[in-house]
Amino acid sequence: MISNDLLAYLSALPPQRRDEFDALCARVAAIDVPESCGAFVFLPNQVGHPLYDDAAAVFWKATEQLYLSDAVTDGDLPLVYWGFHSYDLLARRSSNGILITDRTLYLMDVGRSSARLPLARVDLASIRVDDERLVVGEAGIGLAQAARLLGESTAVDSAAYLREVVAELQDLIPPTPRADAAAGSTTDDLVRASRLSEDFLLPSRPRDAKKIAKLSAKWQIPAGETVRVSLSSPTLAGIYGLAITDAALYSRDLMEPLDRTTLSDIDGIEWVAQKKAFRVAEGHFVPALPAITDDNREYVVGLLRSLIAARE
Repeated sequence: MISNDLLAYLSALPPQRRDEFDALCARVAAIDVPESCGAFVFLPNQVGHPLYDDAAAVFWKATEQLYLSDAVTDGDLPLVYWGFHSYDLLARRSSNGILITDRTLYLMDVGRSSARLPLARVDLASIRVDDERLVVGEAGIGLAQAARLLGESTAVDSAAYLREVVAELQDLIPPTPRADAAAGSTTDDLVRASRLSEDFLLPSRPRDAKKIAKLSAKWQIPAGETVRVSLSSPTLAGIYGLAITDAALYSRDLMEPLDRTTLSDIDGIEWVAQKKAFRVAEGHFVPALPAITDDNREYVVGLLRSLIAARE
């Protein structure tokens, strides 16, 4: 029996985000699902699925396996899952397919291919059938493994349906990096809800307050600024990492001087492999700490954007 914790997940989001979820679900539900694709399309808390009584649970399992286990950002609104299940030698069930949230398209063909694509930048023409695969960009899902569910037009109809869903959502959602991940949330809220909660320092935690005070003194942060959050580590060569105040983002690498960029001057955050650091402005690179790994860099980019946009 597959569980369905979607309602619990949504209840933890700010009211504004829950309202957005309801509105976006209604728009997606209004898109006709071709009859040939009925076995593959699942919607949030769906009842009356043409084939499966547990469709709502299938959708949630896909949300857990494609999004929550490898999220780019926190608090996404999962809206559509196209896919099917595969089983390994231990009879463990895996979701193969495409999960579309309001921010990202997640693709997973277990053991073969995966992708996490910003929804606003998905090229509609890249969603197609190519050599017995359903493809989005350079990643794809092998269709032979679901042959028993495929009809003559299922693959082509599925690609057309997914293009229509993405086009609808791209029209509704701004194509720029969204600050509303932080709308209605404080820095404290965002950090505590994140996967890196225990790695960040928050002034609201007594055990962190002394560390933040020491960082403020060592980095000579002006008395008029309040540190909201820090991701930093003390070493014999001094404290390195980053801190976000109500006015600026500070960072320091080992044996390097302190960098400062006001929040209004941050022109986007991106991982720069050559520098092994995050670029926040021209000439300002934030070093990676042990908590930041190959698997969570994109997630950290999204989280930092949200922290910078947070209201306090």
